[in-house]
Amino acid sequence: MDIESTIERLVVDDDDFHKLEAEFFTFCPFEALGMIRAEVRHGNLLAYLLDPLRPHGFNTQILRSFLRVVARKATVGQHVSALKPLDVHLLDLQDAEVRREWRNIDVLIILHSARLVIPIELKVDSFQSRGQLRRYRKIVEEGWPLDDGWKHISIFLTKQEEHPEDSEHWSSVLLGDVADELGTTSTWAGETPAGAALVQSYLRMLRRHHLDDERLNELARKLWARHGEALAFLADNRPDAIGNLFASLRDRRHEIASRMSSSDRNVSNEGAQTSILRFAFQPWDQLRGFRTSRWTESKRLILLEVKREGPRLNSYLYLGPGETADREFYAAALDKHRLHRQYARAGREWMCLAKKELFKAQESDEIDADTVGEMIIKALETFAVNVFQHFDPHLRPFDNSTSDETAVSELRPPAPVS
Repeated sequence: MDIESTIERLVVDDDDFHKLEAEFFTFCPFEALGMIRAEVRHGNLLAYLLDPLRPHGFNTQILRSFLRVVARKATVGQHVSALKPLDVHLLDLQDAEVRREWRNIDVLIILHSARLVIPIELKVDSFQSRGQLRRYRKIVEEGWPLDDGWKHISIFLTKQEEHPEDSEHWSSVLLGDVADELGTTSTWAGETPAGAALVQSYLRMLRRHHLDDERLNELARKLWARHGEALAFLADNRPDAIGNLFASLRDRRHEIASRMSSSDRNVSNEGAQTSILRFAFQPWDQLRGFRTSRWTESKRLILLEVKREGPRLNSYLYLGPGETADREFYAAALDKHRLHRQYARAGREWMCLAKKELFKAQESDEIDADTVGEMIIKALETFAVNVFQHFDPHLRPFDNSTSDETAVSELRPPAPVS
């Protein structure tokens, strides 16, 4: 069958294709207003919906739904949140005050009767600035002193998991968890059809452009199973803005390595392939048995990668294949400290230690390589800092200059029983 007939079967005859097409051809006021990546507008809408005094028709229900997510998800370190689900059910929210961009804090919720204040820092496609969360926390502590009986729950609300810098005081909550809760609320709690339609339209936009939607993913899987040849042809011949963006990053890889470096964390360029950039943390070169891999010419066991994966650019920290004994020492030491666990057990050759989505291109995006490239590099800098600070303490026992054999031997997997 020729490719034209194959494409015709996909776009004309397949009902699942029409269902998927309908999802992206439904009028969305938020897309029309250019809100997809406009973080300020996301914050405006969130503050509006959380405020019981606004005429959205939900009274206190949206705020209560948000607080349920906070009660379930917000923890600081090993400490449970100051808010319990039962507390949320019993709270009097009629005196709630919601402030937007008060002293640069995205959203501030003040529950006067409960003497509870909740600052929210929202990140959709941007990343925290150095010292930002600590500064906001001090502002809140000055306005609502802890020693005056106020309780604080500081929420770092993000699309992807990102470790908050002031982690002793800020709790990370995912936007997807909030969207799931609001989706349930919007179907039964709204007093006006317009308010419910507004929330549901916003949530559909979030899922199309920012969050995983399993229903859409399942439609896509079915279409690929039935029309793989046609979809591959269309994919191979689409305008490749993301490819141009990746090429720009590849040209800047030495600059990127320099920007990820610091006085105690020298990062070097490890080379590039068609869709992969690799970087190395040079302080780990001193670890015993570290330069024994079969992965790259440098023979480093652990490398940081930037990968182009379809419309996405993702960053990974990998433990790659190596000489069996040395590689198993590191695998045993790091397995329980992995920050990304797509699979319960790591592979025998590859172990993904951490992952972060840096960028996802949308059909409607007009990609400015300079602007988006700078955003990606900053995200990569944050990822490099986080993974180095997390894994470096767990690698110190392997340091040739400081480790003792007893400490290292405790990390080795037990010898097989004959």
